[in-house]
Amino acid sequence: MSDKETNDEIQVIAEKLHNVTTIEPTYNNTPQQQQQQQAKSSRKSNNNGVVRHPTDSKRPDATTTTATAEEYVFIRNVPELNLPEKILFVIDTVREQQCTPFKLGTGAIYLPLFMIKRVVENFIGAKSTIQPGVHEYALMSLDSYSASWLCDYTSNTKTIINHLESITEDVPDEEQKTYDLGLLFEVIHSRIAMPGRSQPTFTSRVIFIYGRSNSVPKFHTGQKYLENLTENPYFFLDVLFAHEPPSDDNMCEAVYAEIAALDTTNFSYIFEVGRNAAKIHDNMAKLLAHPLQRPPQKDASYTLYSMTANQEVHTNV
Repeated sequence: MSDKETNDEIQVIAEKLHNVTTIEPTYNNTPQQQQQQQAKSSRKSNNNGVVRHPTDSKRPDATTTTATAEEYVFIRNVPELNLPEKILFVIDTVREQQCTPFKLGTGAIYLPLFMIKRVVENFIGAKSTIQPGVHEYALMSLDSYSASWLCDYTSNTKTIINHLESITEDVPDEEQKTYDLGLLFEVIHSRIAMPGRSQPTFTSRVIFIYGRSNSVPKFHTGQKYLENLTENPYFFLDVLFAHEPPSDDNMCEAVYAEIAALDTTNFSYIFEVGRNAAKIHDNMAKLLAHPLQRPPQKDASYTLYSMTANQEVHTNV
């Protein structure tokens, strides 16, 4: 290799190192920096911020002409900005006839709706403590036949919690074997705040808490509303399914299968919990992470490791 070629190669490496060391972090950015990063990202993406890559993270060869859906995963090609969130809580109020309460270690017993209210209240308190006055919350309730909008978006935590406390149980005389999700998403689609796709100033998230173990949520109508929402790369849908202990007498597995099918983009977080008070709090806490900055659910880890223990293991090898 000649001296000129060596110098050229060194220059290329130096430029790459310079680019790496001068990248600005995506957290705690000023609004101007956020807009600059969003502009860069919008130039890179031409598919609503979502691209598909093979599951082995390698692009197909030029000769590849066909590929099955299972061979691809969706990758959200948007900047990991700490944008303000607008979060819509959708709370199922139906109490089924065979309802098992939550039982604490102290012997105290609480109905599911009471426990759901507590974890939502804790979520709002924690989220607002991390960034006071930044995020906004709205509230909907779900009964046997319809969905109701209860509170518009607000950053006033007292307002949203007062509306939360006003929610009452719906105890139907007859249980429906299915619930039409189209009725729910039609209301969501008409009222939800949706960010712009080029230079968004916020992200929009729905946290759907479903509590029926004998009524399977399905789209009989209105699936187009969910499809329209998920076309926006700054929209997210998370679900918490609080169910009865699974048995032959209920349809927990069928309900969960339909709920899991709502994750059409692989960017949702979907959790299920029985009548375990600690676990329902844990799962709700896992939803605190900003959706633009969290990994896919399958890659998320909540295990704490001791650095001292790791070092000891390393030195013993």
